[in-house]
Amino acid sequence: MIASVAAHGRFLVALAGGSTPLPMYRALAGRPDLPWQHTRVFWGDERFVPSGDPDSNAGAAFEALLSSVPVPEEQVFPWPHLDSPEASAEAYGRTLEGELGQDGAFDLTLLGLGSDAHTASLFPGTGAALQDGATLVVRPEGERVRLSLGAGLLGRSRTVAFLVQGEGKRAALEGTLAGEGELDRYPARAIGARERLIVFTDLEGIA
Repeated sequence: MIASVAAHGRFLVALAGGSTPLPMYRALAGRPDLPWQHTRVFWGDERFVPSGDPDSNAGAAFEALLSSVPVPEEQVFPWPHLDSPEASAEAYGRTLEGELGQDGAFDLTLLGLGSDAHTASLFPGTGAALQDGATLVVRPEGERVRLSLGAGLLGRSRTVAFLVQGEGKRAALEGTLAGEGELDRYPARAIGARERLIVFTDLEGIA
């Protein structure tokens, strides 16, 4: 964050949803000394729900982090909840195009990994990791409709960091890192990074 502000005058971050990043968000909430005034906040994915819904990724991040740090309100960009998922995805695409500028890149993208090997809302078997486009509407079987940045935009980041916690995700992480099998089975393989791709995990024996 500090290095990005020094180099570019701002820090652009795409936050992850789910429960894994919440302890990190709460820890960052205790760091008012960081350059929050120069930070712009986005989300890699979201459920198609209002921000007040308990399942909202943005709502969880506001509660854990953003309500406690001085990021200007106009520099926080949750997915809009419009009349349809498609309208919401298109609107967010326009927001990103305007905010990311010519470079079109985040400084940091945070991602999780599900026990089924999904990341953001790119779910196995949906073809989402294979689709073109900056923003996608994904309809996983048995799940709420999801809105997600595409793999190309998620990987158009100087640093991409995967946060993977819990023994239940071992098979998903090992399969993702193995580099074998169909891309639609392990969507995270479609995501690279411009400079650094990092995996933070509490799982032992993961190289």
